Amino acid sequence: MTAPRVSLQRRLLLGVVGVAVVTAAVTGTATVAGFLVVAEEHPIGANRVGGRILAELPGRLTTAQVGLALVVLGVVLVTSAVGTAVSLGERVLRPIGRLADAADRMAAGDLSVRVPPDGDDEIADVAQSFNHMARSLQESVTTLQRMEETARRFAADVSHELRTPLASMVAVTDVLSAHGDGMSADAARATHLVVREIGHLDRLVTDLIEVSRFDAGTALLDAEWVDVAAALDATLVRRGWTDQVQVRAPEGLTASLDLRRFDLVLANLVGNALKYGSAPVVVTAQEGPEGIAVDVTDCGPGIPHDALPHLFERFYKADAARARSDGSGLGLAIALENARLHGGDLTAANRPDGGAVFRFTAPAAVRPAPPRPPPPR
Repeated sequence: MTAPRVSLQRRLLLGVVGVAVVTAAVTGTATVAGFLVVAEEHPIGANRVGGRILAELPGRLTTAQVGLALVVLGVVLVTSAVGTAVSLGERVLRPIGRLADAADRMAAGDLSVRVPPDGDDEIADVAQSFNHMARSLQESVTTLQRMEETARRFAADVSHELRTPLASMVAVTDVLSAHGDGMSADAARATHLVVREIGHLDRLVTDLIEVSRFDAGTALLDAEWVDVAAALDATLVRRGWTDQVQVRAPEGLTASLDLRRFDLVLANLVGNALKYGSAPVVVTAQEGPEGIAVDVTDCGPGIPHDALPHLFERFYKADAARARSDGSGLGLAIALENARLHGGDLTAANRPDGGAVFRFTAPAAVRPAPPRPPPPR
């Protein structure tokens, strides 16, 4: 447990006051000694200190007057020390406080903050160094943001430009696939390779276009009230997964969802569970106090521990051995964006008894009130 911090101003004040107190005590002791030595009927030697003090004071002082003089001297010294400490602390610590506030603002993301130098001492040099650092950091961040925006715009433009020729290529591959029976073995293998690679490219371009919409802030949510169990069944039927996946959803569970985006999220999660997990794959939907939750679980080896923090990053693949796969590396990133577009979230974890679990959540929405019947005439 760390000790409580003591402010620099308090340390400075205590130090100066402490010196003043010690000075007052030492001075008072010397003064008393001088008075006592000179005030003796038979003084011990010729104490110059006491004699000098008494020579400067009018008349012969009593013990009470000596004590009062010492008290006054101590008060004057302590008061002077306090005033000096406060003045010095104000002068020294004010620019340090401004530097601390500026550092906090910079840590919060405000890179335009600057600290005006006050004076020409070392603290002013620190303020100038801080301003130089802040200026350099702001320029670097601005350059990186500009480069990132350029890269995103380039990827979006290229993806859109590829849509038209890809559509023609997909149409050609459909024709080739339909006439594959009459081809030689080598031609069939070449056709299969071309069809597979064009399909991979088509999925990559589609995902890049979808990501560009999220980056540009143009992705829209077309939500409607849907039956969750029916939506889950429709996704599985559309992809022929009904015999491989178990669905557990209560009847009558409804939610406000964008059917197309919800289908994309579920298809990605179930597809990954079937590809990298083991049966049984189970999809469970339930309603909680904050909305609905849809879990996709499998009984496979689970997710590597070091991959969990990066699982939803773009183009990240947990297994280096599958660096070249049918996926684009954007599926989970797009699924997360779709979940957030619903106002919810998408998380991943390992089950205690083995396997992975992905959870899609969406907040509860308020059903629109049914229209009131017109009043009777």
